[in-house]
Amino acid sequence: MKIFLQNPNRWSNKINFVDENNVFLGYDLDQSCCEYADWFIDDTPWQTCLPNDVSAYQKTEGYDGWVFDTNFQVLIENYRGLDEGGIAIFKITKDGAEKYIHIFNSHNGYYGHGFDFTIGETVLESGTL
Repeated sequence: MKIFLQNPNRWSNKINFVDENNVFLGYDLDQSCCEYADWFIDDTPWQTCLPNDVSAYQKTEGYDGWVFDTNFQVLIENYRGLDEGGIAIFKITKDGAEKYIHIFNSHNGYYGHGFDFTIGETVLESGTL
């Protein structure tokens, strides 16, 4: 899997994940004033709260051979602790090990960040957090 974090000073601020099967997850991180949109990867899906420091879970290298489990996508709207925001969770696997990509947005109901989860041209999940 390749992870591309585009430079917000040069292009739009986006995070993109692409595996060797051409499965793609893209998320818009460009923020306005009263919101917090971000991402992280962990060994378990966070179902009750977010880590205090997501930057500790934002490694973009070392994911060679990891692929998406296209049968696992969780979208939680009005996620506890994110005000009126939401979180989407996607599973990646390698040699029987599992990790979970989390994309989220905490906001007061006036903001949204789009994401797409696709295989080639086929949309598996698309939404706004």
